[in-house]
Amino acid sequence: MNRFLKFGLIAVLVSSGTLGFSFGKASASERVHLSPFMVNVIEDGGKKTGQLPISVYLDLKDVESARYVCGIAPRIRAQITRNLVSDRYQLDRKGRLPLAKIRLKLWPIAYRVIKNVKLQNMLVAQGTGKVSSSEARMFTRRGCRRLSKGK
Repeated sequence: MNRFLKFGLIAVLVSSGTLGFSFGKASASERVHLSPFMVNVIEDGGKKTGQLPISVYLDLKDVESARYVCGIAPRIRAQITRNLVSDRYQLDRKGRLPLAKIRLKLWPIAYRVIKNVKLQNMLVAQGTGKVSSSEARMFTRRGCRRLSKGK
């Protein structure tokens, strides 16, 4: 009975917000998609080499942060490209890249380049992402586009 009361009290305090635990993700409202990067890959146990595209998405807190990041997108792209050129990544049996390993390498680089804004999260995906034909020209010229968080 005593154990039930302790856990019940903790549950009430957590649900009322008295104890400030954060169980979910940080609430980022803006997502920025950098134009795709090419990654060097090794296939078939080192027999074949090539390149595959990856997309990098940055989650930010507000619209002003997203505008700032899109403004310095060429600088971010230059730093990430400089670090990706020297590495080769092994594909798994299904032809997928080790995206977690790539993200761990890119996170500190992006965090260093983006000094004035707090980076909430980074998502790395294999492929180029969806870009409509009307967005394609601006996307390639600026190197960045803003997305709503729901997409």
